[in-house]
Amino acid sequence: MSVLFPKVNKPREWDYRPIYYDEEKEARKQKLARLQALRAEAEREKDGNTDASSVPEHVTTLHRGSFREAHEAQTKLRIDTARKSKLGFWIVLLVLLFITFYWLL
Repeated sequence: MSVLFPKVNKPREWDYRPIYYDEEKEARKQKLARLQALRAEAEREKDGNTDASSVPEHVTTLHRGSFREAHEAQTKLRIDTARKSKLGFWIVLLVLLFITFYWLL
């Protein structure tokens, strides 16, 4: 029976959920975090508790889009380096050509 009616697989469903970026919301979150950190620091100073154990060891700077920004910065640096390298090559080549022509004359 499977020869006459072969089994046809159903296509997989695309389970894509878009991510929306709200710049104002991210800015509000960062401001709120800074204010909370300042308030906590003021509380510690007010209580006189300024020992090293109450200070947070690491503050993360990751935010939405930070990997993209880092990638774009690396790409720009790589392009600028390649451009400078090519320019240096052509300058050296022109100088060598001028020296060669001057020596031949």
